[in-house]
Amino acid sequence: MASATDTTKKKCDVDGQNVPEWALAREGIKLIINNNSADAEKLFLQYPDSLVMYSGYSFAVMMDALMSYEEEKLTKAIQVLKDLEKRCATQSGWLKQVTQRVFSFSQQVDSKSEQSLAEQLETQIILADSQVCIAILTFLQQELSAYLKGGWVLRKAWKVYQKVYKDILTLYNEKIGELQLPDPSSQNLSPSPELPNESADEDLVAPSDIWDVPDLKIGKNGYTNQHSRLPHSKSANLKPSDPPSPSKTTSRFSHLRKSMSVSNAHQFWSARMDSFSSSSISFYNISSILSTDDYTNAKIDKETLERLMGAVSFGYGLFQLGISLLPPSLLRLISILGFNTNRQNGIACLMYARLGMDMRAPLASLSLLWYHTIVRPFYAIDGTNVQAGVECSEQLLKESEAEFSQSALFLFFRGRVCRLNSDIKGALKSYQQAVQNSSQREIKILCTHEVGWCHLIELDYQKAGNSFTLLKCSSRWSRAFYNYLAAICAGACGDKEQFRLFEDIGQMTRNMPKGTQLDEFLARRAKRCPNTVETIDAKRTVYWKLLVFEMLYLWNALPSCNEESISAIITECKEVSSNVESDRNEDEPMVGLSKLILGGALCVQRHFDQAQECFKKCLEVRSQIPTNADDSHVSAFCLYELGLLLLKNEQTQEEGKNYLRQVNQYSHYDFEQKLNVRVHSLLKQS
Repeated sequence: MASATDTTKKKCDVDGQNVPEWALAREGIKLIINNNSADAEKLFLQYPDSLVMYSGYSFAVMMDALMSYEEEKLTKAIQVLKDLEKRCATQSGWLKQVTQRVFSFSQQVDSKSEQSLAEQLETQIILADSQVCIAILTFLQQELSAYLKGGWVLRKAWKVYQKVYKDILTLYNEKIGELQLPDPSSQNLSPSPELPNESADEDLVAPSDIWDVPDLKIGKNGYTNQHSRLPHSKSANLKPSDPPSPSKTTSRFSHLRKSMSVSNAHQFWSARMDSFSSSSISFYNISSILSTDDYTNAKIDKETLERLMGAVSFGYGLFQLGISLLPPSLLRLISILGFNTNRQNGIACLMYARLGMDMRAPLASLSLLWYHTIVRPFYAIDGTNVQAGVECSEQLLKESEAEFSQSALFLFFRGRVCRLNSDIKGALKSYQQAVQNSSQREIKILCTHEVGWCHLIELDYQKAGNSFTLLKCSSRWSRAFYNYLAAICAGACGDKEQFRLFEDIGQMTRNMPKGTQLDEFLARRAKRCPNTVETIDAKRTVYWKLLVFEMLYLWNALPSCNEESISAIITECKEVSSNVESDRNEDEPMVGLSKLILGGALCVQRHFDQAQECFKKCLEVRSQIPTNADDSHVSAFCLYELGLLLLKNEQTQEEGKNYLRQVNQYSHYDFEQKLNVRVHSLLKQS
């Protein structure tokens, strides 16, 4: 009889040597990250019978689709992920386990059962990963039906993650020792109270069968009614399914628009919730089959258990982290789907996963770098302290140096760290090296975007404008956004000959589908930009500089400016504020904008008392402006800044909370969701 160690490790034949599937899959992910996507795809497709390798292939296709944002690649990624779902659902490790419990008189668990247990856990991890990827791609369609489908898929993934994470953690604690990771036993594993007549092991019927994973039906006697003819790694080949018709493809991705509001979606879910009936169990975990003694007796070797713990911690942690970053309005909406997430738990799981042997370990490191260098500063989770995540990021980069020193992605994040440290020279060097090393057009564009922002932080309007003009011509993402940035940079350096840029602002925003925060922002800014030669000539350069400073403020990039740049911003804002008080307000694009930016710049210099005065004056001059005005974001962000400062002093904390609560009086302003996340976080902490 083969040992447990032998049977729980599927092997692939590589040049006459047997290599574990998980090791080969990690090599494929390593190739992708190290700028060699073509060889990675070739490696994954070389083993068509391996579920683990096909899972790695799905990660590769998913990453390529998100980077390129091309309709064809998005459609291909969804098809591959749906194929992976079906392959996971056909694995039948459960059937043998159940029949052995029902019909076997032997208490001895043979090697095949041991293999089945490890494979069952891995299959559930792969299944949950695939569902999350499908949900992300579905949300990109930005249609009501897409949000509904994506919500159901996420819910199913969340339930699988919770169960398999709990199972593996229990086995780990029993066999290896106590692991200091979040324990789901202390969390609510069942859906929220809004889901009546449903047990923790049941799945609701999704709006469309297309997005369902084939169920493994469980009869009353406790065993499955159907089973797969294929073992864990002997499933269908990798030939793609019949491609969707052109009409369906066009309808899915050619109009990436938003057609629902949070309130409408909330009403829809509440109205529909009672009408959905419970289906039979789609997935169930080993705890429904194995007793507590079975956990102790199951013979999974230490290496496999450690690898599976790292594998599930990646998806479980990333899911919690991602959901926790949603604005409060969406958090209330998804609460009816049974999500119960915690940001710190998510980070803890990812920190553990990054040290694993699984192919997801380097992806966990990239996820943590994304959070610390992009999410934390952009959402101002640490206020103006944009360097809060730098130390952790530097440690992550140091750990990855041996494997990924030339990776364009890791070089990109190294550039982000340099930028947060105000080391613009170091950032530009990293981005330049990333562009040279990368074979992907999309990564080159991403680095060019960062180069433009580095020049903007240095107030080098000419170089910044050149970068954004290049992006306007080459990026598939948001040409209107880059056109706006290029235009205000041209205005700030007095280059009035770039008239075409100003003219294009209005034209691009008129033809742009509205819906996202950025779309709405650009539409409002188009109204502030003159579009004739005469009106453009009438504007002084300081008018355009204020619009540049506004971008730096809204993107929380002011703290990355050096002392020279901050001093220049303060000087310009003081001049405009003085002119406005003298009834010469033609230099200010929006009432009070100069005072808001001035206060933000003074906070960077830690002149908090002066900053408070600026914010109070800003609110004073805007006191008669309606809360739903096009420029109401100035008031909303000013209230937030003032509340944040007052919270620092125990004697003024209550006053600070009152200012923060007043933010809720404003709605439909620029980056409302982003500010709501900040306010919600502050009120929760205080």
